[in-house]
Amino acid sequence: MDREEVLRWFGERLERDKPLAIPEAIFEALTPNLARELAQRYGRFGLIRLPAHEQRFFEWLRQRDPAVWSDLWGGEQEPYAVSLSFLEALLDRRRGFPICDLVGTDNYYFFPAMLEWTQEARDYAAAVRERFERGQPLSTEQLLVIELLLGGAVDIWHFAYHHNIELEDAKQAVRVLVEDKVLPHLRSAEQLAPFLR
Repeated sequence: MDREEVLRWFGERLERDKPLAIPEAIFEALTPNLARELAQRYGRFGLIRLPAHEQRFFEWLRQRDPAVWSDLWGGEQEPYAVSLSFLEALLDRRRGFPICDLVGTDNYYFFPAMLEWTQEARDYAAAVRERFERGQPLSTEQLLVIELLLGGAVDIWHFAYHHNIELEDAKQAVRVLVEDKVLPHLRSAEQLAPFLR
């Protein structure tokens, strides 16, 4: 599908406050630029259903961390409906819908700039990058740092899911990185908000 066909498809199907399921063929035709254009046109009122791969992730989350799932979706009559403004984020299957505004449980959302906050963080990140480039094995802590360096912002749940790491092991890696002054752990949505704008 070309750009015009995708724009027409959305224009003909989007209805105010009614979630739209995007077929895989349409989803695959999307580019970041096209997703941004759609968000600019329809983001104020357009709702979409999370793609199937992201719904599978959230079903995994419901089993592994029910308090977080409930914090996100518990009060929703129809979970997995989000603003069209998230479309671009959903194109990255490893990052998906960002879990960064929890109010009843701790957030575990990290972004690359956090690796600049202390000299220990900068030194650790440089050493991990060198280790990665030499093809040496990485610990869970090091893998999270590489994920931030090379892939951008990520929450701990998507990280654990896509690397097939036990969730408690991933959270323990965060505790170690915080203790070693490599990562700050901004637990509340209020603490994270200034960095997400």
